[in-house]
Amino acid sequence: MKNAVLLVVICLALSWAKQVPVDFITICESNTDCLQYDDGTPGWITWGGVYRGVWFNVNDFYPEAVGTLIYQSEFWFYHHASYPWDTCDVYLEVWNGDLAGPTTLLDRTLATATHYSPVFVPYIPPLEAETEFCLLVNTELSAGCWPGIIGDGTPGTHSFYGDDFTVWEPWGVMGDYFIRVYIDANLELSQTSWGSLKLVF
Repeated sequence: MKNAVLLVVICLALSWAKQVPVDFITICESNTDCLQYDDGTPGWITWGGVYRGVWFNVNDFYPEAVGTLIYQSEFWFYHHASYPWDTCDVYLEVWNGDLAGPTTLLDRTLATATHYSPVFVPYIPPLEAETEFCLLVNTELSAGCWPGIIGDGTPGTHSFYGDDFTVWEPWGVMGDYFIRVYIDANLELSQTSWGSLKLVF
């Protein structure tokens, strides 16, 4: 009986924190054609924070990159029957920025979130971004920070949320959001690299 009461308390506490656990089949495995920090296995849905995003560092995937072209982004949402959305409309944004948060807006697209399927945003022409950038879900159109986004259950270091665009909190204790990006890394040698090569020769 004590365990059942404890489970109810934990579930209530999690729903107050605007996230609930999910246990579904793996969405996709890591793909070399796209960058992702999530592990492909849904663990949570969350609607915590007006803004939720993933900070990408291209150098995590291509250490020699000095910039990138962004061709497409991918976002996964989940419409839980017990937590109805007040809107499916959401802004999906791309920002230059680092671990401290977004700094320069590169694109803002109004999209319609769909249940448990990818929402793709293509960029024509591709966006020119720095090696560090953020993909952001902006839920300003909702009174309750909807739609809910999927996250995995493996602690991560790249997902964050905030309510005022000033203070950003890591979501990493829970995992990483299912936000992916398709890029073409700029692998040209930087000026520093050229200087190093000249010294060698």
